[in-house]
Amino acid sequence: MRATFFGLEIGKTGLSTAQFGLDTTGHNIANVDTAGYTRQRIVQTAIDPFATIGKFAPMGQGLVGGGTRVQILDQIRSAYLDRRFRTESTNHEYWSTRSQSLSYIRSFFDNVNEKTSINYSLAEFFKSMKIFSEDPVSGAPRTLMQTAAMDLVQQINMIQSGLIDLQRNENRVIETKVAEINRIAEGIADLNTAIYGFEITGMIANDLRDKRQLLVDQLAEFVDIEYRDIPEFDKEGNPLNASIFEIKVAGVTLVHHDYTNELRVREIANNIPGEEPVFDVFWFGGDNNRPLDGESLSWNSLTGGQLKAHRDVRDGMGQSSNSIDRGIPYYVEMMNNLARALVSEINEVHRQGWSNHPNGSETGINFFHEDSTWFNFVDTSGSITLEWSAEYNRWQNFDGSLWIQETPTGFIDQSGNDASGFNQVLDLSKITARNIRLDQRIIDNAFNIAASSERIGRAGEGDSEELQAGNNENINR
Repeated sequence: MRATFFGLEIGKTGLSTAQFGLDTTGHNIANVDTAGYTRQRIVQTAIDPFATIGKFAPMGQGLVGGGTRVQILDQIRSAYLDRRFRTESTNHEYWSTRSQSLSYIRSFFDNVNEKTSINYSLAEFFKSMKIFSEDPVSGAPRTLMQTAAMDLVQQINMIQSGLIDLQRNENRVIETKVAEINRIAEGIADLNTAIYGFEITGMIANDLRDKRQLLVDQLAEFVDIEYRDIPEFDKEGNPLNASIFEIKVAGVTLVHHDYTNELRVREIANNIPGEEPVFDVFWFGGDNNRPLDGESLSWNSLTGGQLKAHRDVRDGMGQSSNSIDRGIPYYVEMMNNLARALVSEINEVHRQGWSNHPNGSETGINFFHEDSTWFNFVDTSGSITLEWSAEYNRWQNFDGSLWIQETPTGFIDQSGNDASGFNQVLDLSKITARNIRLDQRIIDNAFNIAASSERIGRAGEGDSEELQAGNNENINR
């Protein structure tokens, strides 16, 4: 015979389950604006008839269940969609970050109508050169060309400084992103401990898992990640109601349950010669008893994320035909190439012309400054090259056994003899967009611009009138 209040107990289980469902709905509504919260629902199941767990079945054929109960408080979440979202988030953050940086770089190279662009400065310089070539006698066209050249040099210098400043900023951002990754990893490890301790009792830590999922989402914005839940078993091999959570970055463990490997930064050589060192990222810790101290992060194993984007913008040389490889060093080198072309090509022609200076017409004048330290000395056979040594203020070979020094009367070698066996060769690699400037004689007086292909004679020098003053053959070359 069943218990007298059995029917009431069945009703009670229904009311309790319904109340639990209402509480869950209220919890969902209360957290509708909570970042990372996952909507929850109850999964209920029927309570089996008591006879099914007894030793002997009752004689009657009608077995009535004991009502209903909550089997699990489930989260409405898809592990597949989580992985897809994080993969796309990593890609989106990479291209979004690169786009922002490259858009800033593009502002230096606006179209020709923008007065702050290099295109505009170049156009104005060659336009002034054409105006000057049409009237090489008057002072105004000369001053116009002098001013346009100064503006061009200033623009080149400014762009170079802007690119270097951007690289320094990208370098500092990398350091900041590494610190953020470590902070998130530590937060995930702390949550792993809390979740494990809660779920080992048989319950499910949904809200703690939401917090962990949110941190994993944030981590995926910074760097590619691989993650998994590793099931736990007891000594007899029976599964426990708990798991170990693990995250890997570029094949190396970042988080394993409550343990984290740390990422750090250290200085390495810059891809831009002569500029201050930049940060490389390396591991500090151990991966499954394998020491990682000093092992660099494998950038080639990463495909996205903000960290890689900042590094690619900072270091990208773009040597391949693929333009997506281009970063700040590529554009710095392009500006350097422009500066080198201007100095070498214009100076070569300008030195062949004659100035119209009131104190006397001169030739061999550079339009752009050429520093003596930019030269190497190469012997006539081409087998020996002497490079500038700032330490000894001279040109020498690698061990200093051969050297050439400049004196007021010319160049001499280590024996005090004239260095006529060597040719002075301009090393274009030493010319940069940062150090390009006009020759001081051009800055001092615009009449030192050499437009004429012949010496300009003056009245009183035996000539009855100024000769060759209107000669523009050199400026037209």
